[in-house]
Amino acid sequence: MLYDEFDAYIVVSFNNATLVLSIGETVEEVSDSGFLDTTPPLAVSLIGDDSLMQIHPNGIRHIREDGRINEWRTPAKRTIVKVGSNRLTVVIALSGGELIYFEVDITGQLMEVEKHEMSGDVACLGIAPVLEGRQRS
Repeated sequence: MLYDEFDAYIVVSFNNATLVLSIGETVEEVSDSGFLDTTPPLAVSLIGDDSLMQIHPNGIRHIREDGRINEWRTPAKRTIVKVGSNRLTVVIALSGGELIYFEVDITGQLMEVEKHEMSGDVACLGIAPVLEGRQRS
């Protein structure tokens, strides 16, 4: 996926849904993409060498190339409001100002690494890309 010459999917976000389309000779809706189709994505990206990631208000969905799906859910009464990510790291901001930092480990698993409570709501997040040969940005 990461090194494919052409894109294989288009992900369309709606207020209450996610639509995944495959790109080939024709463009067709994909029903078994692994993405939650009943929630709007805040971000969708490649992560690691072989995985897809869908971040939505209630969690992170990590879709492995072999079809395994790992979920991380937000704590009760909190939602994800901002996202920053690159190929190996993800930072999310929860309502109320908590930052949570994730990294892809050597097995390709997305792992929660650290949390930090901010003094207020986070307005924006960004994270630099990981340079070739490095593990962190």
